[in-house]
Amino acid sequence: MRLVLLADEPEWRERLQAALASLRSQHVLLFAKDWPTATAYLAEAGHTLLLATPRHRPASGRFPWPTILLLDTEPDEAPEGVVDWLNGAHFSPEVLRRCLRYARERCALHATLQRLAQQDPLTGIANRQGFQTLLEAELAEHDGEGLALGLLDLDNFRRVNDTLGHQAGDRLILQVVARLKAQLEVGDRVARLGGDEFALLIDTAQRAGRAEKVADRVVEALAEPYWLDGESLMLGCSLGLAHAKADTDPDQLLWLAQVAMRQAKARQGCTWYLYNERVNRSASSLADLEGELRRALRRDDLELHYQPRLCMETGRIVGLEALVRWRHASRGLLAPNEFIPMAEESGLIVPLGYWVISRALRDMQSLREKGAGELHMAVNLSFRQFQDSQLLATLQRLIEERGVDPHWLEFELTETAVMRRSDQVSGTMSALAKLGVRFSLDDFGTGFSSFVHLSRLPISLLKIDKSFVDGVTAGGDNGLVQAMISLAHELGLEVVAEGVEQAAQLKLLEGFGANQVQGYLISKPLPLAELEKYLSQQNKAESVVSA
Repeated sequence: MRLVLLADEPEWRERLQAALASLRSQHVLLFAKDWPTATAYLAEAGHTLLLATPRHRPASGRFPWPTILLLDTEPDEAPEGVVDWLNGAHFSPEVLRRCLRYARERCALHATLQRLAQQDPLTGIANRQGFQTLLEAELAEHDGEGLALGLLDLDNFRRVNDTLGHQAGDRLILQVVARLKAQLEVGDRVARLGGDEFALLIDTAQRAGRAEKVADRVVEALAEPYWLDGESLMLGCSLGLAHAKADTDPDQLLWLAQVAMRQAKARQGCTWYLYNERVNRSASSLADLEGELRRALRRDDLELHYQPRLCMETGRIVGLEALVRWRHASRGLLAPNEFIPMAEESGLIVPLGYWVISRALRDMQSLREKGAGELHMAVNLSFRQFQDSQLLATLQRLIEERGVDPHWLEFELTETAVMRRSDQVSGTMSALAKLGVRFSLDDFGTGFSSFVHLSRLPISLLKIDKSFVDGVTAGGDNGLVQAMISLAHELGLEVVAEGVEQAAQLKLLEGFGANQVQGYLISKPLPLAELEKYLSQQNKAESVVSA
């Protein structure tokens, strides 16, 4: 270890030289007359320790090298920001030996803790903190050019954890990292930023277009099947790529890659997307849309449309699904798919969800007062809202304010929501069920759930996704839909077929045993005023038939 002495007093130089000679130490003692000289010594490669008097002591927390403070007397309390201190009045070779050994151990411990703080414990590659440090250093070294940053996210990785367990998930992550490393070269870096999110730093200084070629190889490698406990699994991945420029700082480059990754996520399977200005304008548009949605919630610019559900046995309308619409000032009436994904990502889905519940309960009360009869009101509940700690209390308050019977309220959950954190989901569903609320499983068949898992939850209805109903044709292969309906009935669940648009589909589904149907053949989603007319006509038609 090299010792750099920065002190005006010649006594400390003499003491240290004599003590090191007595100890026959291999330490090299260097003398610095001023800070520029000391900094030059310290910046050289190798382990270096600064010994300085209080007059030359560096500012605490702003000095990267370990320091021993040289004092004339013992301090009343331990000095901050230094490894140790030496007292001139009690200085001896043995004291110096112990001090240097302690400093060496402290430095080794600090280096180990620093490495662990910046390293992912499972894979051994850099973690988010370590990668941030690495990115700053690499951009500075390359003057912001000759580098490309890739942000990679695994699709549906959480489902692996939920269904196969976290140990299996860890083994899968190790396979992913091995595949990523195999596609990189010397000078490239890989880091794990989170559970299923990775960063790639690609050296493009010598070869233009290399980042794009690496991206091709990465998505191709990750698209291959994974093997866990003798079973084959397929995972999608989304890779966003952004090239650094001379004026790009680390945070900006990360943001650009994040924008590109979101664009990649909009596609299917393993894919990558390169950032460009058009993507940037799109992201700004989304940010503007988020601000407009916040204002729309405050101004009550949203509205609900209701799609009726028909009972196959009685031919009567027995339920409604509440679907939110946004009457935008310049873009007209926006469907849910035009703003719900943004609301999910920004967190606005929680206040938006409460607005929908409140408005649906109000309209439910209004319909009953106008003679519409008892109708189940189905409201879509997002997973983020399902996690909200105020859900139960807020729902109780809204039910009391509207004076409605909670047995007629129905929450629709997706398969993904049901499968994520199943213990928490089950507990929340049970608490809500005690209020009298019932649950339906929306878009069944598009997720990762099982009938065994569903049998343990307080679900009353199963909604078969439109993608399956579209395939129901006379003479076609309808076995899957029939099996789903049969198994649901075995579990005591009613079945609602979504997206019914043809009379032939209706007839076949009735034969398969579907309990209810919903779709444009019955009615499109209607605003409240049109719904009232529709229900009134239905009631008149029933009266004529019964007469």
